[in-house]
Amino acid sequence: MVNTSTTVQEDVYSDNQFQSYEDIGYQEPMPSNIETLELSWDRKKAFMRIIIEGKGTWYFKEVLGKAQLLSADSEKGRLSLRAIPLLDGEVLYLARDPKSIPHKPVAKTAVAESLRPTNNRLCYSREGTCWRIRDERMPWLNDDSRRLVADYVGDISIEWNRNDPIAHIFHKGSIVLDKDNVAHLYDPEL
Repeated sequence: MVNTSTTVQEDVYSDNQFQSYEDIGYQEPMPSNIETLELSWDRKKAFMRIIIEGKGTWYFKEVLGKAQLLSADSEKGRLSLRAIPLLDGEVLYLARDPKSIPHKPVAKTAVAESLRPTNNRLCYSREGTCWRIRDERMPWLNDDSRRLVADYVGDISIEWNRNDPIAHIFHKGSIVLDKDNVAHLYDPEL
């Protein structure tokens, strides 16, 4: 069944980068199976969303949990995740498939750089059509705090709090950049 009864108004914001303070409103229950989810920022509605192909779209203001990060679409600014979703009000919880295999380590010969485990912000650079990683514990103007990458893959330990009004998600774990400029994310609990 396709979710069509969300009360979020269409085209309220022309191209907003800041989260709306309005309530999201009622949404149909989402599937509670292991799903492939498309996570992205809806610039017109000013909410983060997940899309489950053929089943619907759901909006949220916070996300917390764990998932397999399958890929990042640099053209559209969307992440492909595999997880069990649970929407509780305006908070999306993600649970990793318990049968999934942890992301394999990058071969030593393919490692370009290993980033220290920290609170890494992941976000889309629309103007560069690429993805950013930013170590939030480093000074803002420190060039070593930022990396531009072509893709994200791996096991994400994800969080985003509604107090951050911009569409930033965070990975609490380590990241290895390979020589193809792909960021491999590792969950420290796996």
